[in-house]
Amino acid sequence: MIKFFRKIRQNLLSEGKTGKYLKYAIGEIILVVIGILIALQINNWNENRKNRITEADYYCRILDDFELNEKLIDETSEQISNKIKLAKELLLDLNTIPNNRSDILDKFVLALRQDVFVPSNIAFEEITSSGQLKLLTDLELKNRLIQHSTFLNNILNLLQENRNVIINGMSDFELKTEFGFQDLDYLKRELDEKHIALLPKNNWTNDPNNPIFIKFQDNLVLFIGMLIRQKHHLSNLKTEMQEPLKLLKAKKCQ
Repeated sequence: MIKFFRKIRQNLLSEGKTGKYLKYAIGEIILVVIGILIALQINNWNENRKNRITEADYYCRILDDFELNEKLIDETSEQISNKIKLAKELLLDLNTIPNNRSDILDKFVLALRQDVFVPSNIAFEEITSSGQLKLLTDLELKNRLIQHSTFLNNILNLLQENRNVIINGMSDFELKTEFGFQDLDYLKRELDEKHIALLPKNNWTNDPNNPIFIKFQDNLVLFIGMLIRQKHHLSNLKTEMQEPLKLLKAKKCQ
């Protein structure tokens, strides 16, 4: 094709048809420019098509994260409810005298075990860290996702603060052997009678005036309060999720 156009230009020059040559050259330039513009338009169209496919994929992946997080919130809230129930039972057991310190402590450790809420936020973190947030053309949804990400981080910080309060309070006993950690099942299986005989014999769970009893009971009430706060935080998170979740579902992911 290039040789064909070159031959035409050479013929026009050799025949001395300068005016026709200039017109032809201008026409050829215009054709080249048009060709470039068409190529650029095709390339832009193809890039836009790929961007829209990527955008739709992100919406669907973010939706998957939201739906998983809803399930995780429900499961974690149920676990917290079980711990509240266990802690309330423990408070009653403690005040039912006589009681068995070993049983009290085993139930205490079970209640204290913390199940950390770890939400899935992989898709949105990926799109923000890679600088691809501009691909989201739905401005209403994009703004809500940004707001949700901030809200989620605040909730996670609050939950962490609650866990710290619980752990610090429930483990704040000066002498662990007087408290009776050696009576826990997993320790009793390792310690024989000779070792147990060396440790303090403090039956504090049967003495409501004992400082350890008073502190333990006080911390149990704090523990229940912190668990209730955790449930409230998760409930607030689930409520906040509903609007962006509705917008994501409207994308009708396959």
